Amino acid sequence: MRKSKKFLSMPVIGLQEGRQIGSVKGLVVDPSLKQVVALIIEQKGWFKEQKYVDFNKVKSVGEDAVTIDQTSSAERGSSLPNIIKLLKDNIEIIGARIVTENGTLLGYADEYYVDMASGQLVGLEFTDKFLSSVMHGKAFLDTNYVNTIGKDVIVCADEATDNVIKIEGGIQETMKSFKDSTSYIWDNTVQKTRNFSTSLNKSLGKSKSPKDSKQKEEPAQPDEYTGKPPSSED
Repeated sequence: MRKSKKFLSMPVIGLQEGRQIGSVKGLVVDPSLKQVVALIIEQKGWFKEQKYVDFNKVKSVGEDAVTIDQTSSAERGSSLPNIIKLLKDNIEIIGARIVTENGTLLGYADEYYVDMASGQLVGLEFTDKFLSSVMHGKAFLDTNYVNTIGKDVIVCADEATDNVIKIEGGIQETMKSFKDSTSYIWDNTVQKTRNFSTSLNKSLGKSKSPKDSKQKEEPAQPDEYTGKPPSSED
C-alpha cells in the first residue's frame, strides 16, 4: 500500500511507445466503492491539457513511476463522464471529520492509504483527537470500519474506537490493547503492593528471636543481696 500523497508528481509512462506522457496531479476516489478509480494526469509540453487514466488501465505502480500499456490510455474528461461527475461532487477525504455511529469524534483525516494493485482504500491516517487525552501524534484506521465517506464527514462503525492503531516512532498499539494493558498494570501494581505488605509483616515477625519471646513470658527475678547478713543484734 502507499500513501495518496506519494502518487503525486510520479511520471506516467506508456510502455509501447516508451514515452512519458506526464505526471500524476491527483487521484479520483469513488467514495461509495472506497476506491481510487482514476489518476489525474498533467501532460508535458507547452499545451498542458489535463487527462485521466482509468485505474483499471494502470499496468503498474512502481517505486519511481506509473506505467500504462499505451499513451492512449490517458483520456480527456469528455470521454469519462463518470470520472468528471465524481470530481464535481468534490468529496474530499483529507480534512474530513471521522465520526462513529454513536457520535464520537475520532479526529480529522490527514491521509489515506491505497492498495497499488487494486486502487482500494486500505486505511485512513488521522490526527488523533480521540487519543489526545492519553497519547499524542497520529493514528490509523482500517477502512473495513468505515461505513460512509460523505461530503463533510467520514462515518465509521462504533467498533472503530477499539481498533484504532497508534502511529508514532514505529510503535503501533491498538486502543483496545492499550486499555487492557493499562488495566492490567494497575491491577498488577495493587496486587504487588498487597504481596509486599504481607511479606513485610511476615519478615518482621520472623526477626523476633525465641529468646526475646521467652524473656517476655518469664517474670522478672529479684536481684540477689551480696552484702553481709543482717546482725541478730539489730
